Amino acid sequence: MGDTYPELLKQRDFVEKTLRLEEEQFAKTLERGLQILDNALDKLQGKVISGATVFKLYDTYGFPADLTADIARERGLTIDIEGFDKSMAEQRTRAQQANNFGVDYNKGLKFDEKTQFLGYGYLQHGAIVSILVQDGKLVPCLKEGDKGQVVLNQTPFYAESGGQVGDGGILVLKEGIFTVTDTKKSGDTYLHIGYVSRGSINVLDNVHAEVDSEQRKEIALHHSATHLLHAALRLVLGEHVVQKGSLCDANKLRFDFSHTEALSNETLEKVNYLVNNAIRENSSVLTNLTSIDDAKAAGAMALFGEKYDEIVRVVSMGEFSTELCGGTHTTRTGNMG
Repeated sequence: MGDTYPELLKQRDFVEKTLRLEEEQFAKTLERGLQILDNALDKLQGKVISGATVFKLYDTYGFPADLTADIARERGLTIDIEGFDKSMAEQRTRAQQANNFGVDYNKGLKFDEKTQFLGYGYLQHGAIVSILVQDGKLVPCLKEGDKGQVVLNQTPFYAESGGQVGDGGILVLKEGIFTVTDTKKSGDTYLHIGYVSRGSINVLDNVHAEVDSEQRKEIALHHSATHLLHAALRLVLGEHVVQKGSLCDANKLRFDFSHTEALSNETLEKVNYLVNNAIRENSSVLTNLTSIDDAKAAGAMALFGEKYDEIVRVVSMGEFSTELCGGTHTTRTGNMG
């Protein structure tokens, strides 16, 4: 398949290593599972292995149910497939409930308003209130103490995206102040989430939107650092390393990536050295708008599976890192010190 997917040819060694590790891991899974199954069979009364036992082997130890069924047949036994299916259904329900960790206050609401983002160039800007939301309903006004969401026609507030958290700050009005604790997106609509700390806010009010500049600066530093970390990991571990997720807030960064094994202390030291060296070089952090094809041709790192517009934003840090990114960044790598 290398003609269609050239990256497979480039990553041949990695593919072979991954296959070998998977095979070795599965051999260990079989060995461990057989021991546990033998113990269960020693205690078995009757000819049917319970669905709970089959599910535990599968869910906890990665032992496939069809393999348990094969072993059972060899020994003149059967498995309780209905009990296994019931346990699987219960597990799926638990997983779905665990994933619903956030409350969707706007369930059923759809926004057609497109918010213009001004945050690359401004931390403060005038705007007009387009929509107000409280408890999942559109309202004409929010009063002091009310919690809600404010949609503006344009905003300097960055909405949570690409691992970067949303901005906080204030919306200053003639009749009050709305404190923004978070900013999120619903399609092209930016939702300023918070509460009225003084006075009131009405639809069509003029506001002066002010991002918390100190918080934004810290978030940008952490986001820029993930770019250096990504580049360093690829240099040390290989080009198969790609970002699988991240979190950049004012206090820390977290970077998720794909690799076949845990990193040794020696490897971590190499990565650490490369990142700090890139910081010491104090290169300019430059952003450039270009076509997606030109960006890739220039070596910009694009994340597999991500959807990009025809015109993309390329963030480069000296010759060390070049990535497609819509987030906010510092101006020089030295600022990350």
